[in-house]
Amino acid sequence: MLKPDFTKYDLALVQNDTIVHSETGKGLRPLINCLNKFRTGKYILFDKLFGLAAAKMIVHRGIITKLVTGTISESALEFLRENKIEVEADLVVPNILTEDRKEVCMMEKKALSLSEKEFLIEAEKIFGYEIS
Repeated sequence: MLKPDFTKYDLALVQNDTIVHSETGKGLRPLINCLNKFRTGKYILFDKLFGLAAAKMIVHRGIITKLVTGTISESALEFLRENKIEVEADLVVPNILTEDRKEVCMMEKKALSLSEKEFLIEAEKIFGYEIS
């Protein structure tokens, strides 16, 4: 199996051991761009840092069968397992934090406090995540 190289990208979408999309960037933007572009098929997702916000998005889209990540939050790991998505992670952390590591990331807070449907509507407003 192809191994992620997070020195070259923050996110990569893999199908049949081939990277079909890769992107660098902070926060959820690379994932949102990817999920807005790819709507059908079955893929493995390489993502450097993964929280519950991202987990709710990939479960909603339904195209990711496996996640390979450097770091994942406990809530994201639990949510993905409940939704039958295989996960490989180097590190599991309690929450995804802001860059200064002083508080829980805004989107992680929203994902924790809102239902899946409410969160997706919020992500559409903030980022243009296409929920339909």
